[in-house]
Amino acid sequence: MILKAFSEQLHLECNRERKPEHVLFDWLARTLLMPPAPGDVVGKVLHAEIEMIDCNGYPGFEGKTDSGCRLLESLFQFCRSYDHWQFSRWLHEIRASDFSEAGLS
Repeated sequence: MILKAFSEQLHLECNRERKPEHVLFDWLARTLLMPPAPGDVVGKVLHAEIEMIDCNGYPGFEGKTDSGCRLLESLFQFCRSYDHWQFSRWLHEIRASDFSEAGLS
């Protein structure tokens, strides 16, 4: 349920200039800065499992429980796999003719 909610956000916001980790950071920050709305199960779970912390003046995230730590790790792994999937998709779409000889000299 949480990965599904994040994947929808990732699909909307991620592009070549914006990395999945940045989308995750913003999504978690927005979710944790506001109290969860009534009926927002994802927000309630994130508030229960993850907290924002201060890392030498910069915001960071930490699991409140063991399951919160695993949830954060799963979200970061999902970001990495999404990034690899995007690169793989790009790699399969290019052709040798896309590279000019001028750039090779």
